[in-house]
Amino acid sequence: MQGSSFPTHARAADLRRVANLVLDAVHNTEGPRRIGRLRVIHPAHLSASADRLALVDARVVSRQHADGGSYRPVVMNETGTLSLMVNEEDHLRIQCILPGLQPMTALQMAQEFDSFLGSKIGYARTDNYGYLTSSLANVGTGLRLSVMLHLAGLAFLGEAIPALTAAAELRISVRGLFGEGTRAFGDIFQVSNETTIGFSEKEITSRIRAAAEHLISREREARRELAAERKDELDEAVEQAGTRLTEARAVSGREAIECLSMLRLGDSLGLGAGLPTKAFNELLVAAELGVSAAGGRTMENVGSDVKRAKLIRNKLAEERNAVQLAFPEAAEQEP
Repeated sequence: MQGSSFPTHARAADLRRVANLVLDAVHNTEGPRRIGRLRVIHPAHLSASADRLALVDARVVSRQHADGGSYRPVVMNETGTLSLMVNEEDHLRIQCILPGLQPMTALQMAQEFDSFLGSKIGYARTDNYGYLTSSLANVGTGLRLSVMLHLAGLAFLGEAIPALTAAAELRISVRGLFGEGTRAFGDIFQVSNETTIGFSEKEITSRIRAAAEHLISREREARRELAAERKDELDEAVEQAGTRLTEARAVSGREAIECLSMLRLGDSLGLGAGLPTKAFNELLVAAELGVSAAGGRTMENVGSDVKRAKLIRNKLAEERNAVQLAFPEAAEQEP
């Protein structure tokens, strides 16, 4: 924002001023039509650290923002598809998260909110460089566009790294489940643009979509190969992952992600012990998986391995019961 030091170098008074400007701009206001009504959350006001970490798992805030302290509110719409972190690395970080491969729609929603906010708040920008940001890597459009991909088939065949290396040669960054600074667990990767200056928003979007579509095509080929040539081996791996999560009385975040990833792969190939995508996504948020794996924290800080194992066992049992209710004849045929 114009006239304010970046949050990493700002005084408390500067942070308060920026936060108040944003809160005044969105108070009792509806955003653009596709965004809807806005609400404000203050992570620093949440008494339990688990509540703040839940926002991280839901990808509403970053770990840095959740632990940042006062004058760092979050503005989000009612569906949770769009949010604004105030006083994170930059004064304003708008993010839009949509299911499936919808980079252009996500960009348009973010731009609509950007225009709405920009009509009330002055942005720091120049004609030569575009938006000015705390990190030089984000100067220009200020756009970081990411697609999250589950490349379990390629990983099972040992082909994920070569495929991702080829993407990196197109100036595409590859990160883990929770973005910058995190490793990939459970064969879940984020591919995003490496630079934000020198390209238009549409050019960045087209490049990321092309890279994602290429990796998706490779992943589908890998899954077809698994189904045709290595089905028994995959079936055994899926069964072992299911058994581990069904019987475990304690499970770490990393192991949980890796086992759930295998179950999701099994479901996509029609294996009976698999886990539907919807249930997989719910567990990623509810079981504090990402905070554990990405943050390298001890479980005393993010919840109990025992509680996580119980939550996953209950969810798997719920999914099995749903299948039995929908297809009772299949359940009767089981040995």
